[in-house]
Amino acid sequence: MNRDLEKSFRCYRERSWSGRRPRLVLLVPATLIVLAACGDDGPTEPPGSTRHDILVLNSTGQTLAPFFVDGDVIRPAGSPTDLGAGFDGVAVAVSSRYAVSSISSFGGSRLSIVDLFSGGVSLATFPGSDAALVNPSRATLDAGDTVWVGGRGSDALYRLSPGASEAVLVAADVGTFVERVVPGVGEVYAVDANLDDDGLTWAPLGPGRIVVLARAGGVLGTIELPVNALNPSDAVLASGRLIVLGGGTFDPVSFAPNGDGAIVTVDPAGRTVISTHPLQANGITIALGSDGFVYVTTTTDFVSLDVLRFDPRTNGFDRGPSNPIAMTDLAGDRVDCWTSTALADGRMLCATFRSDAPGRLLLLSSAGDALSETPSGFGTTDIGIRP
Repeated sequence: MNRDLEKSFRCYRERSWSGRRPRLVLLVPATLIVLAACGDDGPTEPPGSTRHDILVLNSTGQTLAPFFVDGDVIRPAGSPTDLGAGFDGVAVAVSSRYAVSSISSFGGSRLSIVDLFSGGVSLATFPGSDAALVNPSRATLDAGDTVWVGGRGSDALYRLSPGASEAVLVAADVGTFVERVVPGVGEVYAVDANLDDDGLTWAPLGPGRIVVLARAGGVLGTIELPVNALNPSDAVLASGRLIVLGGGTFDPVSFAPNGDGAIVTVDPAGRTVISTHPLQANGITIALGSDGFVYVTTTTDFVSLDVLRFDPRTNGFDRGPSNPIAMTDLAGDRVDCWTSTALADGRMLCATFRSDAPGRLLLLSSAGDALSETPSGFGTTDIGIRP
């Protein structure tokens, strides 16, 4: 068993679940002390270059680190960007110009924006008298560099225009716990986990759902998710389908995973659920690779991690759940990838999570064999491929 990974999971769980308790900022200020204890771009390449620019979010280290892939080698591309002492984001959205992460209510409910051209870091806030309690979900950038984000604590949907310092309220009363906002063509999709955050039980109030809204606001429809798709925590839009990650449930005392996670394929245009695919584990992360596949990280014990590959075009697994991708390092040893994605040619990127030491960033073949690796940083939680 990987005890270092288990220790990292424990620290990560404390930090990530703290973001689900916006009201505890007022009730238990001492919690902040516990949580604290856990705690340049290259020149333009000529046509035909094999270079790929990668950004890695180090949540514990509070940095955004640049790397690049050239051929079958991955290496640092300069100094990491310092995101500040109050940063606690666990995910990053990347475009050619910006990288955006959310800061939880413990950090004042803000958005951290890195200008990848200048290297500057700015913060954006939310409107309203309870702005600090918004507890923003993972941010998403659309093709026009507009940021879309949900408020877990405010149950609302927000939009931030490029260069603005305050987000705009697009819709209120969207759900009970908005975990993700995915922009589509002419409309946006909010993933409502439907959890009891007011009672602080974090138990499902009922099935999760996808709320379909116009970009200007206004609910266009609601798609109820199946009862066996519990705790929907994230989603990606691929091949015209919304692939929703149902994280599954946990033992309320030990927090041991119950192994009831799933991914749900949704037809957003038809407002219907196409199918549910059990993970035989709990879902941890989901990412859309540049190769068109969806990569899902799962666990059955919070010690080891498996990576599955789902094809949204055929609506079936390419690898998993019974035959996950065997991720190995240069020595041939197993690698537990916290998050994975892929380049357009199918080569994969994998980041390991460590809060007490630097993690690892690996470039692997499509079969999961390591081609190159480099240290990623402390508490690596997300990978972004810069277009």
